[in-house]
Amino acid sequence: MGPEVTVGATGSFAHQLWRLKKAAGDPSYDRMRAEFGALASKSALSDAARGHRLPSWDVTWEYVRPLAVGVLGQDPAEARRAWRLRWETAAAQPDLPTAAIPGDRATFVSDLDVPDGTTVPAGGRIVKTWALRNSGTVPWIGRYLRRAASFGPDECVTPAEVPIPATRPGEEVRVSVDVRLPETPGYHQVYWKMVDSTGRLMLPGQRAVFFLLKVV
Repeated sequence: MGPEVTVGATGSFAHQLWRLKKAAGDPSYDRMRAEFGALASKSALSDAARGHRLPSWDVTWEYVRPLAVGVLGQDPAEARRAWRLRWETAAAQPDLPTAAIPGDRATFVSDLDVPDGTTVPAGGRIVKTWALRNSGTVPWIGRYLRRAASFGPDECVTPAEVPIPATRPGEEVRVSVDVRLPETPGYHQVYWKMVDSTGRLMLPGQRAVFFLLKVV
């Protein structure tokens, strides 16, 4: 799973860390520490790639060094210089607010069906369901997932919005969307963001939920 926040300087930096981890084979944080020699704690490494706050330079380097140098074989001095510049650039930029209402926050829990990358027949239909947690302090009432963007050789047909059942802080909720698949083979990806009943974007700084399907 990628960063929870992917916009703003901090979210963008977290996304770069996540891409580095994926390029290195996506090792667990335990493995990064035990096998590749990361000196930061597991919680610090995990937090660095969530995107809620910019990690310190020391934590950043202990995230980067085992992956860029230990796994990918990059020159230590060059890797340190490049990532230090990225870190300083992120530290110098203001971030976007993560929520329209202070204390509002969502956490992606899991895909409950049709895992990303599933092969599906062209022209067919599926129902995609996500589990989300209200991890903030604001009740969700009158919320929706709105289709935000799509990528692929043709369009998947879906509703523009799907309702999110009322969800209190700390509760988990299931949200489903009906999908009619295109006739064009290839990978198809659709992103969704949370809005209120007026269409206001509620969590602009948090990553979208999405589905990714291989149509054949």
